[in-house]
Amino acid sequence: MIPEDKIQEIREATDILEVISQHVTLKKRGKNYIGLCPFHSEKTPSFNVDPVRGFYKCFGCGEGGNVFSFLMQMERISFPEAVRTLANRAGIALPESSEDDSRLKETELLYLANKHAAAFYQRCLTATPEGKKALAYFSGRGFSDEMAQQFQVGYAPDSWDSLLISARKAGIKPETLLKAGLVIARKDGSGYYDRFRCRLMFPVLNPSGRVVGFGGRILKKGEKSPKYLNSPETAVYHKGRLLYGLHESKAGIRTEDRLMLVEGYTDVIRCHQCGAGFAVATSGTALTEEQAKLIARYTKNVYLVYDGDSAGFEAALRGADILFGAGLHVSVAPLPGGSDPDSYLKGKGPEAVAALLERGSGIIDFRLEGLKAAGRLTNTADKAEAAHGLMATVRRIQDPIEKNMVIKELAEKLGIEEKVLLEQSGRDDPSGRIIPAAAPVRPVDKSTARAEKNLLRLLFEDSLLWGGKLYRLLTPDSFFTAEHRRLFTDIGSAREASRQAKPEELLDRYAADPGMAHIISELMAEPLDENVDREKLAVDCIIRLKQAGIEQRIQQVRDDLRRQQSGEKSETSREKQYLTLKRELTAVAGTVADQWRHLVAAGDDPS
Repeated sequence: MIPEDKIQEIREATDILEVISQHVTLKKRGKNYIGLCPFHSEKTPSFNVDPVRGFYKCFGCGEGGNVFSFLMQMERISFPEAVRTLANRAGIALPESSEDDSRLKETELLYLANKHAAAFYQRCLTATPEGKKALAYFSGRGFSDEMAQQFQVGYAPDSWDSLLISARKAGIKPETLLKAGLVIARKDGSGYYDRFRCRLMFPVLNPSGRVVGFGGRILKKGEKSPKYLNSPETAVYHKGRLLYGLHESKAGIRTEDRLMLVEGYTDVIRCHQCGAGFAVATSGTALTEEQAKLIARYTKNVYLVYDGDSAGFEAALRGADILFGAGLHVSVAPLPGGSDPDSYLKGKGPEAVAALLERGSGIIDFRLEGLKAAGRLTNTADKAEAAHGLMATVRRIQDPIEKNMVIKELAEKLGIEEKVLLEQSGRDDPSGRIIPAAAPVRPVDKSTARAEKNLLRLLFEDSLLWGGKLYRLLTPDSFFTAEHRRLFTDIGSAREASRQAKPEELLDRYAADPGMAHIISELMAEPLDENVDREKLAVDCIIRLKQAGIEQRIQQVRDDLRRQQSGEKSETSREKQYLTLKRELTAVAGTVADQWRHLVAAGDDPS
């Protein structure tokens, strides 16, 4: 763990304007700076940076945070990585004595080894006779030199120790190369040899642009080795958590607000060469939930572009289910049988990509067409089986509106009553086991949410001054919004230690949590008007939270009464409870006002 005081020191030593200006053109407006938001498309600037308090806020998409969260969002790196990047930039040393720090130090050595290997392979591609033959092969497949440079394509020489020798000269130990998966230990213990030999090399980058592994295509004819050889899993390379081409595609994905998911290295490069700079690949592995969550950071719209054979069909089905589980919108753009994106798009341009995606269909249509083509929708039994299978996919759709629309569409196309499928959507599986329903959560109305925020703004201004009353009259459970509840708890903990909970420090603590960072930056960006009567505001907001709590309990009693059969004994007690709550609701404003006056009279006066 990096100590909180070090995090604060790094933030204070970092110029947030300088960091953000590397990605956003900012213009001064009053005390703040504005620009076009890098996180969503807009024509009118709504992205604000406050250099004094060290935070940013977009009033268009809601993104907000401090310099750590900005770097995490832009580079898609973890909080510790962002802290260390800015610490290096500021020349601030971080402790290296703990086990975590030792592990991070080892990780940096692996990054260094992979970086050296990528540069070595690139030099071999362009500066050696056999490398130039490999480059001719790459060019002969219709790929440009620009693509070779953009994706750092290289060549591993047909030698047992060329990388090993080069790395030793650079001061990189063979043991580090072994941990990076770049060399293999000889069975007799006499040393190591290069893992990749006589292969066209494709470096795999993590989202922040650091080389973490490689994929190598064999070039030797008649070689018994696999056509493609990938780096093994290492401390920095986890196939199921990475997507090939994501770093190169980030800008395109943001601009297009969509992503093409293909299978291989050359598929991605071909798509980019055809103008589709928003393509990434799973590198021949099955799509994982971690990869789906990674995609969700950049866009909600995914096009599955798979081979048109039966294996590609099945891969698309499995991939769609996982993507739906991550809350993404999925379309399928199948290729003609036997084609892959590389061969299909070779020699074509952006119009071919546009036509391919335009032919894309929703997953239900895609699966129904596949079943129809296979002759598996010819009778009632087929349709029933199809409905059960398709509902397994529908149940994974997170958006309730989208789920209902898909169910309606499926009902129409299979000739099944919509209510039957709606009932099935609440089941775990076709056998009929029902998923226990979670207790319904009543939405927070605007007035209650506004009251919660205003109370937090008061505490941001002076938690020691206003906390005396607020923490006597309210508890964390008085807040309906989970994030507001956490902030109220954190500020209260600081107050108990006779410490002000500064918003800047809270941003440091929650920089790795986008939801919390958004809310804190919003409260900082929209402080209370200086002319507001703060004492009246506090009383009004407390009353609103108390009222909302009683209203929720009243609604629960109403729901209970509605479910009970007329004449049950418990019905009378519920009716009495309902009347008691109604009286409490009527009296709450006067009760809170009296409590506030009592606290003022006792000497805890905020004015």
